[in-house]
Amino acid sequence: MKLEEIIDTHYDEFSTTEKGMCSYILKNREKVSSMGILDFARESLSSKSSVIRFCQKIGFTGYTEMRNFIKWDDGDIQENANYSFFGQVKSDTEMLIGSLDSTKWIPIYKSILKANRVMMIATGVTQQNQALELQRMLMLSGKDSGLIPGNKHSSEFQRMIETLNENDFLIILSLSGENKNLEEVVQKIKQRQSKTLSITNYHSNWLSQNCDFNLYSRSSRSPNTEDWWLRTTSTFFVLIEAFVFGYNDFLKYSE
Repeated sequence: MKLEEIIDTHYDEFSTTEKGMCSYILKNREKVSSMGILDFARESLSSKSSVIRFCQKIGFTGYTEMRNFIKWDDGDIQENANYSFFGQVKSDTEMLIGSLDSTKWIPIYKSILKANRVMMIATGVTQQNQALELQRMLMLSGKDSGLIPGNKHSSEFQRMIETLNENDFLIILSLSGENKNLEEVVQKIKQRQSKTLSITNYHSNWLSQNCDFNLYSRSSRSPNTEDWWLRTTSTFFVLIEAFVFGYNDFLKYSE
């Protein structure tokens, strides 16, 4: 099992501090593989005891074992000449399906049902396609929804902010969740007291930490430098379909 899989298995159990450690590890794998526990604790804004508890929570005896695993994991990926991206698509899809649990989404469903409007904001071409599919499915489910550009300077966004209130629900789609342009967008939405849901890749990120609810999909990039353009994204559509079909079940059984 790879580090990302181990982290994702336990992600819902993590505290805010532990999610911060996850984010630091995933962004600085090479650095962490040669870093001492005190340096890691300082850089990840945690403490030595918190680091030890985190390592034990994800199945290691301590920090040294986790660090050695990261070193081995990275080396294994880089040296695997037989890496199959087709296999990665299957693996990402299987792991996503295994993690789906509509009972965890009931608080989100209740908030969407209560909302007068559901608006979507997307960054990037792929996320815009995902948002369009989500909008289509929600409208078929009887929920008024719309898609707004993520550009805070656009007329559409400015007009939405003027009319936004606590009865609106915003869904924000971003692959990494680290798009700096979204920070002001989210702050403006918060000022209007609207509920927010992030849909991002499966790791701790700025957007998920600053939204009321979170959904995580799985997107992997090929480890081979010559295949830099290969990245899985189909799992987002699987997640969206499962989420909206779960919403329909919620409507049917909550009557």
